[in-house]
Amino acid sequence: MSAPRGLRLAPHLVVASVGYVLFAYAAVPGVLMDELGVGFAAFGLLMSAALGAFVVAQAPTSRLLDRRGATELLLYGTLVHAVLAVALDFATTFGTLLALRFLWGLTGGFVLSVGATQISRLATGGTATREQGIYGGMLTLGGAIGFLAAPTLVTVPVGLNALGGVLALPGLALLWRHRSTDATSPTADPAATDSVRRVLTHPTVVVASLCYVAVIASYITLSTFITAYYADIGVVGPLNAAVLLMATLGRAFGGTIVWSWPVGDEGLLAGSTAVGAVGFGVLALGSGSALLLALPLVAMVAVSLPFGATYALATRETDREGTAIATMVAAGNVAALVVPALTGALRDAMGSYTGGFLVLAALNLVALAGVAVLVVPRWSLTEASV
Repeated sequence: MSAPRGLRLAPHLVVASVGYVLFAYAAVPGVLMDELGVGFAAFGLLMSAALGAFVVAQAPTSRLLDRRGATELLLYGTLVHAVLAVALDFATTFGTLLALRFLWGLTGGFVLSVGATQISRLATGGTATREQGIYGGMLTLGGAIGFLAAPTLVTVPVGLNALGGVLALPGLALLWRHRSTDATSPTADPAATDSVRRVLTHPTVVVASLCYVAVIASYITLSTFITAYYADIGVVGPLNAAVLLMATLGRAFGGTIVWSWPVGDEGLLAGSTAVGAVGFGVLALGSGSALLLALPLVAMVAVSLPFGATYALATRETDREGTAIATMVAAGNVAALVVPALTGALRDAMGSYTGGFLVLAALNLVALAGVAVLVVPRWSLTEASV
């Protein structure tokens, strides 16, 4: 029997509100830097604080998911996320905002992993990849809404982040309706599941984590600095929102590719990371105005297509899906919390984003190598058997 539609829809609605709070401030860098009296490096640190908290949240999230139903945990996590989203608007200094971003990030990271785990417990195979891709697309759709709404919200007496709490209400209502379900309970007795050590060292989880590092570091860094990047080359207009909309379509379409076509998770990951590495490498060269305008869109699509595939790959060979997802999310967000701040620092020092683009190109190359290490021995065994 398939899960109720509301139960399947709830994580998508909730993660969109998380995406809004995560990115809304990045749409108005000049306003915030002037108000808080900070530079690009500190501005990047605001994203890093939230993502650092995402990492810290993964260990307790994993333990809770081994013992409790995902729907129950997602209900409580969403409620706290909504409350903290409103609280962010009361920060009047950079230090206070940084601290509140960290506190909110603990909840945001918890909600992200619990929502993905709920999906993995309700779907399998290509359907799971498709659903995880849509899930990731909803995260970036929330960010795109933030990019479109933020310039207006900062000019009126309405809280910039509070809208994220409002966006969480539909998902919260669905979770409350299905709060007693056992459809998202742990799939096996914790005593009989894989050990944490086996999950952490399993080749598929390691490769999925490498790919997630490239995907999330690229996506977060582009999202954080895209407004300032386009301003530097004299481009105005809602292209920042267009980049996040491309990410939304890329994530959803990437999941559909694996679901509909004989591509496979590894094939999609290999192709996407290769395109991402080339795209960021060309951006680092900084020549050709048309390329400088279009390549951020191309690169964002490339690193967005395999989002669902990373989640499906991480959970494919373990019955401890909460731990596998938490491991991957932690790894990805360690890179994502470092790279935006590093990119901001390089931008301050060099006056351009060349250094940041080179870092992103290298991360995508490492991910591509990881997929090759995982897949090539399998191809060799297949040829030998023939």
